Amino acid sequence: MMYEGQEEIRKKEFPQLMERIWLNSAAYTPHATSVVEAMNQFINIFHIPSSGEDVIEMFENLNKEVYEGAAKLLDCSAKEISLINNTAHGLNFPLHGLDWEKGDNLVTSELEFPTNYLPWKYISKRKGVKFRAAKINENHQISEEEIIELIDDKTKLVSLSLVQFNNGQRVKTEEIIKAAHEHGALVALDAIQACGGIEVYPSKMDVDFVSAGGPKFLMAPLGIGLCYINKRIVETMDPPLQGTSNYDFTDQQWMKRNVVYLEGAKRFQNGTLPTYCVAGLNAALKLINSVGIKTVSNHNHSITQQLNEGFEDLGLKIITPHDKERRGALINVRIGENKDLMKIVATLEEKYKITISARYGGLRFSAQLFNTEQDTETAISALKEVLALS
Repeated sequence: MMYEGQEEIRKKEFPQLMERIWLNSAAYTPHATSVVEAMNQFINIFHIPSSGEDVIEMFENLNKEVYEGAAKLLDCSAKEISLINNTAHGLNFPLHGLDWEKGDNLVTSELEFPTNYLPWKYISKRKGVKFRAAKINENHQISEEEIIELIDDKTKLVSLSLVQFNNGQRVKTEEIIKAAHEHGALVALDAIQACGGIEVYPSKMDVDFVSAGGPKFLMAPLGIGLCYINKRIVETMDPPLQGTSNYDFTDQQWMKRNVVYLEGAKRFQNGTLPTYCVAGLNAALKLINSVGIKTVSNHNHSITQQLNEGFEDLGLKIITPHDKERRGALINVRIGENKDLMKIVATLEEKYKITISARYGGLRFSAQLFNTEQDTETAISALKEVLALS
């Protein structure tokens, strides 16, 4: 379960986790040392003002590195990457960028986080678009077959979470995307619970939009994230959020009035992004890419599989799919209707220094590249003790 160099990364990048167990990256990941250092470098530039070619060069190098790092992580072109403030920011591109007409419909599911549900209810009401949502089944999951059945020639967009925040289900996207495209619809994925924790390859999936905020498995600061926009559609729609940064002002001739959009997905960035957060994202991408997303993904699947098996041995119910191809880097375990979930979470934190979350009627455990086999063994043992006393 250990990978080459993990212990060195743990000691160097996550010294704050050497005496505790963090199985809560589906909520957020504590900053790596290199992420904090990268942010501080740029914070100091704004704190102690200076100007000149050295600062300009730093900005240029940072921008080049972060797009290249994102492209490496997602195995796509850097021209298909737009930086965003959060997951909702990226989902607003199709929300406000598509030409919705009365009678159109959109497809999502009842299992979604509000970010990928309420905006579609909003546009449905405002534009007269029919809102279709796949139901949650008896296994506390959603059916890809039902989603496909909801798609027809009037579907303009299918928007789903690649990995569900509450039960860890990874949606099988291939047939959904194929069906959507056959009917002329686009597909957007909320991937905040996937990118950085498991392999996500948008070009291979042939998806249209992938939006992922930074603070979870990407291990980046709040206020920054990644949006993939398929090169096939970049030039088919005007960026819905407008500002100076959509346009090509590389010559800094700010009085030009006939300026064109930037090339590629960058044209969807409408304003100044927090440079220190971009620097933090860049450092986080370097860390993930130094290990390799395939290694990270295999590692996280091993951690969640060990948790799966350990909790099942305790007689507990896992509502996350068992097949690793059907789940992300998190699982949800049900411990009984009469248990106080928040009290159990608090006890694990206070007595055992184990951090998890209560979600969707169960306990959510999530893994990232710093977790070890010992972490999972300790967590399983600690939960057994807590349940015996509760």
